[in-house]
Amino acid sequence: MRYSEIKLVESKQRINEGARIDHAEDIVFWEGSRGAIRALEALKSLEQGKHTSVTLKWDGSPAIMFGRNDEGQFILTDKSGFGAKGYDGKSTSGDDLEQMFLNRSGGKNKENPSYVEFAGKMKSIFDLYERATPKDFRGYLKGDLLYFYTPQVVKKNYVFKPNIVEYAVDVESPLGQRIGLSTTGVVVHRFVDAEGVETAVPPGIEFQGDEVFVVPSVTVQKAAQIDDEDINQLKASVSKNAAAIDKVLNTVDLQALKISDFAKILYAYTNGKVDTGLDSLGTDFFDWMSNSKLSANKQKNIAAHIQANQAGFDAVWQVVSGVMKIKDKIIGQFDSHDAEVKSNIPGHGDGGEGYVLAHPDGDVKLVPRQTFTRANRAVQR
Repeated sequence: MRYSEIKLVESKQRINEGARIDHAEDIVFWEGSRGAIRALEALKSLEQGKHTSVTLKWDGSPAIMFGRNDEGQFILTDKSGFGAKGYDGKSTSGDDLEQMFLNRSGGKNKENPSYVEFAGKMKSIFDLYERATPKDFRGYLKGDLLYFYTPQVVKKNYVFKPNIVEYAVDVESPLGQRIGLSTTGVVVHRFVDAEGVETAVPPGIEFQGDEVFVVPSVTVQKAAQIDDEDINQLKASVSKNAAAIDKVLNTVDLQALKISDFAKILYAYTNGKVDTGLDSLGTDFFDWMSNSKLSANKQKNIAAHIQANQAGFDAVWQVVSGVMKIKDKIIGQFDSHDAEVKSNIPGHGDGGEGYVLAHPDGDVKLVPRQTFTRANRAVQR
């Protein structure tokens, strides 16, 4: 992988980042049989030159929001602080930011040494982000911190672990050299206006100096090798069962049954299966549902709908399992390639949060659920 070259204009950084996206295997929930084909064709394209549209998905933490209000006053906070109702969470100084975090949980955070340390770290970066944010910028940027302080060097790599994933970047690489100049690093995802409406980050934002490194996209440099038989067999199955798949996911029928959030329920079930294993998806859906927070009446309606459309329901899980297997093979290849950024999840092996494929019909997320999602869900927060 290679990171997109940063254009410098008198030590100013330009960024442009995309929007939120879905797992490749989940697209069928929202788009039916056409979505399943779209996901398969997107994965197939990764051996046909489209791998250059795939970027590393950074696992940063904490999530922050920073920018300037209509008067040009700088603000740094987190998502909860930005939308706070009972207090002013749009901190305008490092001291205010620190106290905001310490005062949460009724002030109990002040008694927690690790939280006191965290609040102090947040205070320490306030002035850095204020200096880096252009004076004429209006609005806010939403992103994830990668490091508070310049990462330590271990075996000629800058090593940092913002959340679940640990990263190692060669100090001599272009990305490593830029990290070495910085104090703190962040990956930016979205632009947020004063009302909290999120959109794509506008191009041409010019950050000042080197203290804050707004990390650009890290692009996959080598194509994947994909078994055509895997793709073709699953495509044939989707085509054969397209009508049944679309019927079980039909929004009109689901609204009539008062289960218009059926796709979200299928997604929640899939994520829940990560904890116990992703084999035999769909076979224990009713058991999962009986232990969920869904009302008894809603469970009854869902069960009736599935029983009336059992072939389509089974076909959906065949698609999800098949796409996931193909996707995981691709992720394994990308993780094994020689890359500027190496990722690992301690206790789970090499690899990180995965990748993002830019696609004109909607970006596709390639995340190894069995490793990253499982490790992430296991963390006590």
